[in-house]
Amino acid sequence: MPPPRIVRRLEEAVSSALNRAGLDVPGTKIVVAASGGPDSTALLRSLQRAGGPLGIELHVAHLLHDLRGAETLADAAFVEDLAREAGLPCTVRQSDPLEHRSQRGISSFEQATREVRYEFLLELSRSTGAAAVAVGHTMDDQAETVMEHLLRGSGLYGLRGMTESAPWPWPPGAGGPFLFRPLLAVTKAQTTEYCLALGQDFRIDSENESPKFARNRIRHDLLPRLALDYNPRVVESLVRLSRTAAIDLDYLERECDRIWPQVELSPAGTSGDRNAGGLSLDRAVLQSLHPSLRRALLRRAFSLAAGDTRRLEETHLAGMDAFVAGGAAGGSCQLPRGWWLHTTAGCVTLTRESSIPCPLPHLSGQHPLELPRSPGETVEAALEGWRVTASLVSGPPVGQGARVAFLDSEAVRSPVLVRTRNPGDRFQPAGMTGRKKLQDLFVDSKVPRHWRDRIPLLESAGEIAWVVGHRIAEWARAPSQPEPGALALRIEFTQKADEQSSARPN
Repeated sequence: MPPPRIVRRLEEAVSSALNRAGLDVPGTKIVVAASGGPDSTALLRSLQRAGGPLGIELHVAHLLHDLRGAETLADAAFVEDLAREAGLPCTVRQSDPLEHRSQRGISSFEQATREVRYEFLLELSRSTGAAAVAVGHTMDDQAETVMEHLLRGSGLYGLRGMTESAPWPWPPGAGGPFLFRPLLAVTKAQTTEYCLALGQDFRIDSENESPKFARNRIRHDLLPRLALDYNPRVVESLVRLSRTAAIDLDYLERECDRIWPQVELSPAGTSGDRNAGGLSLDRAVLQSLHPSLRRALLRRAFSLAAGDTRRLEETHLAGMDAFVAGGAAGGSCQLPRGWWLHTTAGCVTLTRESSIPCPLPHLSGQHPLELPRSPGETVEAALEGWRVTASLVSGPPVGQGARVAFLDSEAVRSPVLVRTRNPGDRFQPAGMTGRKKLQDLFVDSKVPRHWRDRIPLLESAGEIAWVVGHRIAEWARAPSQPEPGALALRIEFTQKADEQSSARPN
């Protein structure tokens, strides 16, 4: 007599999921998380029936929280009996999520139990050599997850919900096995029907009925109300939403992969360093992108710098995007877990420092600079963290940049010095008729206060000719259309760190 239809359909769904995950290989080891409820019991029985003929090896795992007294002990005994009857190895461990919550300093009991559970499953999977850990999340769990994220104001990443195969969730970056959810296309009603069709008993967790957990209120109150008053197929609608979000995110992630090499600045030449707990991005490239892609890249940057995206919400991404897309430099916003985002004219930096890290090397004292005397001659000077190159060139200025200046060779005269600011410094910015306090220039340009003492100044005969990286003096600039045969003094400042790393300047 053929098995009932529900048995065939559920086991076909599990077989297909095993194939998609690449787990349908003889000798593959899978740890199966079993609570004793209908979902995890259906998971274990279906994996055994579908995977057994393929040579898949299962190891049953049960974590005993010891929160419901005799009921908890009965659940553990049930799982042990279930594994024994199936001829499968079983590991049961007792934990204390309350102690874990206290040690970790977290407020959410649900988060504490989740972390304890995943730490146990990770340790067991490593000791058994398992390629994956199977959990019994169903279509209803997916709908509840999407609704929970929707109520929090989540973006696409939250609306995607759970995936059939996912990287290990906790601890972050642990590697090892992946999380396997072969029942995401199956409803809770179907797992119960499957167990009944096999004559398989299961346990009911009383905690799943408690209204003190938001997830239970969504399951037993909100979704039934929506199904009754608005859409009887609300679960299917939420699952479709998650699939649509997953498709769109797949495209976004591929675009992030393509653009990322243009966005991330070389750590050695900027203030952020992934290995040291930071990361820097090219602000101009980010500003040129669509906001959707820009936010996805900022999310990736946070994940790379912090190790994962825990506690990073859509409101944080919106704030980050506003700072990056805005025209002003020198903005900062605080992010979760002690991280900060800082913006300058050309750079976006993620760091644990609350102030914008200065990318400029320290410069002290006064450094005389020798000037070239004839066309074709190049003079170089090595200063603290800087290399200065000067040459005489003809024709209109070409290749001018933030750290390259073309000066009037007749106006700039000895002695020429490189120094940093002094109290009361004034100069005449190009395009202005009067002199201006250097302090006011820095304020107007939104140069962070603790950067100002590191900005090199080129002084000629006691007057500031160039605030390097910012403004040339009106009297010192070379004409844009020089007279035939006229020579301009080209001076370039290069950070030594930039030379060593071939990093792009900020």
